[in-house]
Amino acid sequence: MQGELSDQAIHKQQMKITANEEYGLRVILQLYKITNAKSKGIATGTLATLNEIAQAEQISSDYVAQLLLKLRRGNLVESVRGKKGGYHLQKAAKEITLFEVMQALSDEAFAEDFCANHAGHGLSCAHSSECTIRPVWATISSMVNNYFKSITLDQLLNSESSLGDSLKELSLN
Repeated sequence: MQGELSDQAIHKQQMKITANEEYGLRVILQLYKITNAKSKGIATGTLATLNEIAQAEQISSDYVAQLLLKLRRGNLVESVRGKKGGYHLQKAAKEITLFEVMQALSDEAFAEDFCANHAGHGLSCAHSSECTIRPVWATISSMVNNYFKSITLDQLLNSESSLGDSLKELSLN
């Protein structure tokens, strides 16, 4: 049917996500799953260890430690030191947005200094006084950020099909 995209065309249109963003999101979701399973849903201060998360996600403990540090600096994860130490979310999964996670793990897609960082050979962009590209990137960035702000970790813990249905509803609104 005309206007519909093939699976191959949809695949080519996917947004680029960094490894830090992908694995960091997986780490924070796994952290919740492990602590929730240990506590049977009761908030008891249950902790997940770095090794538990690394094993569950099949990535190195060193990389998990780097990602957890970013998430801790973003005030999303708290670490507890000691022999029985570990990690837990700083607030409920339904209160943490995808935007907050992405912000903790990486820079904004279109930061205010974007144009200064892409000035070419000059000190400032050749189009800094009249740019028709800047509003496009700023608008797309705002749309993506707002979409990410509407998705919580709690929603990301649903089944893939259930999440897909709720995301379709979000995109139609």
